[in-house]
Amino acid sequence: MSYGDRRIKFALFGLGRLGVLRARILAFQQPRIQLVAVCDTQPGTYKWAAENLLPTRESGAEAVLICTATATHAPLILQALNLNLHVMCEKPVSVDIATTKEVVEKSASRPDLKFLVPFTRRLLDDKSYRQAKALIDNGDLGEIHAVETTGIDQADPNGSTPTTSSLYMEFTDSHTNSVDAGRYLLDVKSGLSSPKKQVNRVIAFGQTAVYQDLNKYGDADNAWGLVEFANGKIFKTYLGRTLTSGFEDTTRLCGTKGHSIISANSNVEIRDHLGIRTQSVPDVFILFDATFLTDLAEFADAVLDDKPLTCQSEDAFEAGKICAALQYSFRKGVPVYFDDNGLPIME
Repeated sequence: MSYGDRRIKFALFGLGRLGVLRARILAFQQPRIQLVAVCDTQPGTYKWAAENLLPTRESGAEAVLICTATATHAPLILQALNLNLHVMCEKPVSVDIATTKEVVEKSASRPDLKFLVPFTRRLLDDKSYRQAKALIDNGDLGEIHAVETTGIDQADPNGSTPTTSSLYMEFTDSHTNSVDAGRYLLDVKSGLSSPKKQVNRVIAFGQTAVYQDLNKYGDADNAWGLVEFANGKIFKTYLGRTLTSGFEDTTRLCGTKGHSIISANSNVEIRDHLGIRTQSVPDVFILFDATFLTDLAEFADAVLDDKPLTCQSEDAFEAGKICAALQYSFRKGVPVYFDDNGLPIME
C-alpha cells in the first residue's frame, strides 16, 4: 500500500444517537479512515455494532473519536493523549474552565498528535458559513461589528419535560457552536490591549415558556446571551427548544458596508392541496449532516498529510470560557466580567 493509500485506524467511544451516525461514516464513508474498534457502556450496543458495522480482526488504533457524555470527555482525551493517540472529541471539552484549560495545555504539549474539537458552523460547505467568511475576508461587507445567531430546536411533540440528565438549555453545551460561530465571523483578536483578554463582559437571560418544570433544575427552554468583546465587537445569541415547525438556524452579519443573513434552513418547497410552503428540517443532525463528513475528512488529512485544522484547541477554550460565563450569568442573574488574563470573574 502506498503512503497516499494509507488509512488511519480509528476507535470510536460512544454509540448514542451521534455516535451511531459517526460509526456509519467511519465504517463506510471515509476512504482514508478504517474503523477498528467501538465501545459503549449501554446494553445492546455491541449487538448493534456487530450487525451494522464491518467486522475487523485488526486493532492498533492510531486515533480516537469521543462521542460519549460531556462529563467523560476530558478524562478520555487525557488518557488518549497519554497513549499517543490522535484525538477528535465532540464539543464541549468540559463544562469546567479549569478542566478545559488542562486539556488544552496537554494537547499543546503534544504537537506530534492532532487534537480537534469540531464546530459545525465552521465546517459547513456551500452557501453557508464558509461562503459568508469569504465575503468578510474580501471586504464586501466592510468591517463586521456584530454577529447575531439563532438556533431553535423543535419542541417535543409529546410535551414531555426533559429530565436532569437531559437539560434543554445548558449554555456550556448547547451554545458552544453558536459562540464559536460568533468568534469565527468576528475579528475578536484585533485591537486588544492585552492579547489574553478577548472578552469584556457577558450577560444572559432565560425563561421557561413551555416546560415549567425546568425551573427546579436551574434551566430554561429559551435563552439569550450577549457578549461584548474587548475590541468592542458584539455577539448576540438566541437558543430555544420550543419551535413547533422544526429546527431553525440563522446568523446575521452586521457590517459597515452591508449585512448578510446566513440561513441553513431547508428551502424545499411543497405545493399541494394545502397551498405552497417550505419544508422544515426536524433537527440539527439532518441540517448539519454534511459537517459530520467534512470534519472527519479534514481530521484524516491532518493526521496523514499534516494539513492544518480549521478549529484549534484555543477556539475550544475561548468558546468554553464564554459559555461558562453565560451559564453563570443566567443562573445568578448578574453580568460576568473578564479579568486581564482573559478569565471570567465568577464568585
